[in-house]
Amino acid sequence: MNAELVMIGTELLLGQIIDTNASYMGEKLSEIGVDVYRKTTVGDNKSRIVNVIKEAFLRSDVVICSGGLGPTVDDMTRESVAEATNSELIYHSELYQMIFERLKKRGVKVSENNKKQALLPKDSIPIHNPVGTAPGFIKEYNSKYIVCLPGVPFELRPMFENTVIPFLCHKYSIGNRLYIRVLKVYGLGESRIDDKLGELLYSSSPTIGLLASPECVRIRLAVKESSEEEADKVLDEMENKIQQKLPGLILPGEDYSLEKALDNILAKRKKSITIIDAQTAGMVIYRLIQAKVKSFVLGEVFPSIENDQKIEKLFDLRKEYLLKFPFAYNLIIYPDLSKKVTCVNLSGNEKEEIHWELPFYGIEERDRVRISVISLEQVRRKLLNIEFKDS
Repeated sequence: MNAELVMIGTELLLGQIIDTNASYMGEKLSEIGVDVYRKTTVGDNKSRIVNVIKEAFLRSDVVICSGGLGPTVDDMTRESVAEATNSELIYHSELYQMIFERLKKRGVKVSENNKKQALLPKDSIPIHNPVGTAPGFIKEYNSKYIVCLPGVPFELRPMFENTVIPFLCHKYSIGNRLYIRVLKVYGLGESRIDDKLGELLYSSSPTIGLLASPECVRIRLAVKESSEEEADKVLDEMENKIQQKLPGLILPGEDYSLEKALDNILAKRKKSITIIDAQTAGMVIYRLIQAKVKSFVLGEVFPSIENDQKIEKLFDLRKEYLLKFPFAYNLIIYPDLSKKVTCVNLSGNEKEEIHWELPFYGIEERDRVRISVISLEQVRRKLLNIEFKDS
């Protein structure tokens, strides 16, 4: 089955409120195997809401609306659904009584317009709102369903999880659910990963998606199966194929970071690491601290280097670090303004000095994130002797 989301509210179109309901409902629906192919945002205009609902019914088994269930004039979801489904609005005295009691307990004066919230399209199933005044409802129309929920997130979420999800699972006998596995690649761009994976990206089970960010590229594997065990078989097979295409570059799991991977390598070798940073304004050190990397023992941040004399001072400081921490590697990051590159130098008392250059440099936050991540990824690869040929 498939569902479509209709987010109602002019404030969403004006950017006054960020739409978190759609991402939340999309995630929860995917978990039970419901496909969401489209989301529409529409303002508080009855004719446009009616048209959007009618169009959604042509494409989808279930239409889920958020917003427009309040007591004011611009709350017109009920009226719009009634018109779109050729239904009349029916007043429910028991719903109004619940609204009345809730407002009374809060010490809020009940207005005549609160009765509007007790109006539902004929033959609708009310959805109890445990934390707010606006009830939601489910309405069947031509063997399809429309679900309407309030737009306030802390009201919508318990109603969605406690009523809507069980209703959909029962009505559509949903057995298979969606299982997702995320793999991460650092230091390689989305286009290069796309090229390396090639035909694998056309897989239908599991499907594969690439999600790029300044930090890394996430490879999302998704499969619908009846159990986690069956899903793991499919996901394991595809992960192995991806590992063969990108040997040594795949880090598993959303929660497993590059910094944690590097920390594990250093811990196994009973080594630590020190940082001298004259390029990322402390970003590389911040990442290690934030990830609680136990192998990181000391770091120092310098302004951007402008001449060779200052660069020499960085390497003099490295000598002090290696004397103070004889079992630690040292990483120096600094710019070469003449060549417009970032220089990275890794050394240790028991390791030959390795120097490499990154073909970019910059001072914007995005640049600093990129330089930090690729520098640490290069350290990880060099410690593991990973030589990835990006031809």
